[in-house]
Amino acid sequence: NTYTNATKLLTAAEELAQTGECAADEIYAVAHELEAHVSSFATRVEQRRRRLDLAVVFYTHEKELSGWVDELRQELQQDEVAENLETAERLLDQCAQHRNSCMEACASTIAQGEALLQELREDCPEGDTTGSVSAVEAALDRLSVLRQELEELWATRKLRLELCLRLRVFERDALEASGQLEMWAQELRAPPREGSPEQLLRVHNDGVAHMQNTAFQVLQQGEELAQVLEQAGVCIMADGQHTASARVQVLQEFLHDREMNAEDLAEMRRIRLEQAAQLVQLQNDAQHVANWIRNGEAMLLASLRVPETLSDAEQLRLEHEQFQVAIEKTHTSAVQVKHRADALVSANHYDPKSIREVAEDVTKRWQQLVTCAQERNKLVTASINFYKTAEQVRSVLDSLEREYKRDEDWCSGGDKGNQVATLVGKHQEQKEAFLKACTLVRRTAETFLKYTNRSLQFYSYQPGTAGSENKVKSILEELLSKENKVLEYWTQRKKRLDQCHQYVLYERSAKQALEWIHETGESYLATHTNVGKNRIENEQLLKEHNEFKGAAKEVRERVKLLIQLADNLMEKGHAHASEIKQSVAEVDQRYKAFSMRMDSYKTQIEDDLGIQSDEGQKDMSIDRNSDPLLEDKIKGKDLKELNEEKRRSARRKEFIMAELLQTERTYVKDLETCIRYFLEETRRGKVPAGLQNKESIIFSNMEEIYQFHSDTFLRELEKYETMPEDVGHCFVTWAAKFDMYVTYCKNKPESQQLLIDHGSPFFEDLQKKHKIEHPIAAYLIKPVQRITKYQLLLKDLQTHCQEGQGEIKDGLEVMLNVPKKANDALHLSLLEGCDVRLDTLGDVVLQDSFTVWDPKLLIRKGKDRHVFLFELYLLFSKEVKDSAGKAAKYLYKSRLMTSELGVTEHIEGDECKFAVWTGRAPTSDTRIVLRANSLEAKQLWVKRLREVIQETYFSLSMPKSPAKKSSSQRSSRDLEECASLDDSVENLDRNSLASFGSTNTTDSDK
Repeated sequence: NTYTNATKLLTAAEELAQTGECAADEIYAVAHELEAHVSSFATRVEQRRRRLDLAVVFYTHEKELSGWVDELRQELQQDEVAENLETAERLLDQCAQHRNSCMEACASTIAQGEALLQELREDCPEGDTTGSVSAVEAALDRLSVLRQELEELWATRKLRLELCLRLRVFERDALEASGQLEMWAQELRAPPREGSPEQLLRVHNDGVAHMQNTAFQVLQQGEELAQVLEQAGVCIMADGQHTASARVQVLQEFLHDREMNAEDLAEMRRIRLEQAAQLVQLQNDAQHVANWIRNGEAMLLASLRVPETLSDAEQLRLEHEQFQVAIEKTHTSAVQVKHRADALVSANHYDPKSIREVAEDVTKRWQQLVTCAQERNKLVTASINFYKTAEQVRSVLDSLEREYKRDEDWCSGGDKGNQVATLVGKHQEQKEAFLKACTLVRRTAETFLKYTNRSLQFYSYQPGTAGSENKVKSILEELLSKENKVLEYWTQRKKRLDQCHQYVLYERSAKQALEWIHETGESYLATHTNVGKNRIENEQLLKEHNEFKGAAKEVRERVKLLIQLADNLMEKGHAHASEIKQSVAEVDQRYKAFSMRMDSYKTQIEDDLGIQSDEGQKDMSIDRNSDPLLEDKIKGKDLKELNEEKRRSARRKEFIMAELLQTERTYVKDLETCIRYFLEETRRGKVPAGLQNKESIIFSNMEEIYQFHSDTFLRELEKYETMPEDVGHCFVTWAAKFDMYVTYCKNKPESQQLLIDHGSPFFEDLQKKHKIEHPIAAYLIKPVQRITKYQLLLKDLQTHCQEGQGEIKDGLEVMLNVPKKANDALHLSLLEGCDVRLDTLGDVVLQDSFTVWDPKLLIRKGKDRHVFLFELYLLFSKEVKDSAGKAAKYLYKSRLMTSELGVTEHIEGDECKFAVWTGRAPTSDTRIVLRANSLEAKQLWVKRLREVIQETYFSLSMPKSPAKKSSSQRSSRDLEECASLDDSVENLDRNSLASFGSTNTTDSDK
């Protein structure tokens, strides 16, 4: 209104001035003054209005800020929680924006208040009369406090939101890491991918490192967050129930558990991959070893030949030594593969079956190479032994032949009696020595041929075999011929020596008789030339004469024997017949003269006494009738005593030898009868259907046996008619031929059954037709009975021979082995299912039934097993009996190589138990316990097992050959050299690697 009225007045003044009714100047002056007043008023009003606006804005903002503080306090008290990371980020952004807006508003409000305060102070310079300034100042003070509080509140809210954000970030990272760990764990639980184990292991290790780093970072993040939450001084809730610290701890524990589980799986995967890599490496190494072994086998095959001379054998030994050096690395590598395989299995490898297969394959290959090399080593050693022994024995026989051909007079010289007796003893020793040397050659030949055939069997290699066999046989035939010739010369020399010995003994006895006649007899007669002076003296002289005559009877008997012996020796064409004739003539003449003088003197006395008697003639005469024990009596008179026991033994030996020859001749006739009247009739006659073409079963190889005995063995036995103590040599010499009895005995049960089923009428008719004394069964059993007869005769002969004399014991062993070999062959023929050919198993050393405890069986219960011990294997089989309870067959179960066997002799708790094991030492997992039927059987098996184990040992270092002995023409030294080979010929190789190098025998296991 004021402004309107003023405007109206100014308008009126303008109009009035224009009308001129009043002074225009005055009117304009008043109007200008009014206008100035109005303008001043308007200015003051505007200033007031502006200050009021500032005050309104200022106080309004102050109020708003106070409201914000209250709201902020309430928000902080409400402890709002962001449910997720996005919300936390949004709230933190909003917080920052709100804080900035709030602080800007606070600053703006303070600036407004300060501007208002400045205007108020300028408008009221004289002082605050209205109190507006103090009010504004108070408001500004409140704003300062409020701003400080706002800053603290916003800082607190920001901290809480930041912690919440970090919590949500940690939750997100922890969950992501947990998810990664879970996915990785699932991947680890799944089968590994295809690929190289080494490459997979590298990838796995990288993944483990990444996983561990991720988990570590998240866990470190949680650890830092936990520390911040602990130090923040505020309580942050993760949700409505749990604090942030608790949530962090839970997440940390959860993540740590997941990490531990994943690490466990990763470790399992790492171990599996490492084991896979180890398996691959083992397989690669095993493949290398297998290749080396194949190279070794190729080397053995390339160098395979049978030496035909000593130099060839020594060259083969040199090559074999080089081969052994070449495979030393292979041996070491094979041992390493086996040890690593054992270590992997012991370390619980995930695939022990494959590990064992690799190890067993390497072991099997190496064992096969070792076996081949071992057989080659034995072949080399046996060939050297044979050719060296044969050469030495040939030299011995040649030397002995030259020696025995020489015509020597052993009766000359000083002490002829002792000299000739020594020569006789030495001559006997030479015979035993060269016979044993010849036996040694045959044994080395058998060993040589045995290892030749066995070595060739490994490669089914035949070329050259017949040539080597023929070479050996020709050498043996040559030596046999020389042996027979030397034995013939020996017999002739023995006869000459015996004659010399007889002559020496005769000469000594004759000399003693002559000395007695000269010294005692002549002395008596010289002092008794006249009769007595009276009857009493004559009776005394007659009494003395009769006493002296009694003493002279011994001389009379000796002279009588000397004369009879001389007659016998001269009748037999004695070498010293002329000397004996001359000597006996002298003795006879001297004794007759002495006897006549004795009789004459006695007659004088008797005549003087008036006594007539011819007793003296009878007493002093010499009866020249022969005495069958003449030579023994001469020796007995000379030695003063004769060992009656030795005489009986000598007679018994002669009787046994006579029985042996007589029964041998009868045996040959019986075989001839069986062949002529039964076998040949069976071949050409009409036989029952059940017997057609069965003569090879019924009669087996009887013809071969007959040919051997009639053409060879009987004649050979006859050579020893006067040397019964040496007849064992004959059996040893022809030992190989007696293997034909093994075939016969093995076939006997089938032959007997065939006769029972189909033979009775047919063969009974043949017996009646040809008037044969015994039925066919009695003839077919003859070969079996003959072996038994040989055993009995040799045993009887052995009891009457000095221990170590001749080869009776060896011959008896040959005969005892025949039924054993036949029995072994019969049992072996029943074996079925063996994984190697029976002819490659070697000779059966022993076979018997045992109770066996095998550690490989889940139920460790004793099983009945029939066990065969060969030179190369110990074989277990199960006996299957027929309805009659007899063994029908043996089912193969398992076998062990003797080269890797060990023996434990004593098992606590049972004296009949022993154990065999493989490896370096006996353990419960490798030890097989066997219980024999008797203590004697157990002891025999342990002994033979140890012998076989020793013989199958194989050394990578070939034993050095003994130095060659200097050649000598003296037969005695040659014989000693041959004899020295006897102890070593069968001991071909005594060192071993034994399941990769050990001596596998122990005495007890307690």
